[in-house]
Amino acid sequence: MNLERPHLFSIGHSDTAIKDHYNEAIMNDLYPHFKDVNKIIMNNYRAGSAVTELLLHYKDGHVFTLTIWEGGLDVAPVSSCDIRLFHKEISLPDITDTLLFVTSLARYIGLQPSFPIDDSSSVLEFNS
Repeated sequence: MNLERPHLFSIGHSDTAIKDHYNEAIMNDLYPHFKDVNKIIMNNYRAGSAVTELLLHYKDGHVFTLTIWEGGLDVAPVSSCDIRLFHKEISLPDITDTLLFVTSLARYIGLQPSFPIDDSSSVLEFNS
């Protein structure tokens, strides 16, 4: 879903994320699929461009991988194929959108941020 917008979230003059119909629709499509997640691990890589990988751990032990590529804004609705494969790829234009996306998702699920204890590519964890 890309309607020629440069970003998923806009930032207001008071440093607040501006929610609108577009980003609310995207986030509302994702939320029901991740309501039973009790942990998110956020990893970052470089693969020609920045890549963020979210490992969403469900209470039943399944792990859903959400890969966020740096590029043009492209967030298609969750498909039955995504659910079956436990994997979805989206594209966000920059680190600001990526961090706002990840923290919005974690807040909705009710997870708290923490730092991983090792020097891996994991940069943040969100736990219940």
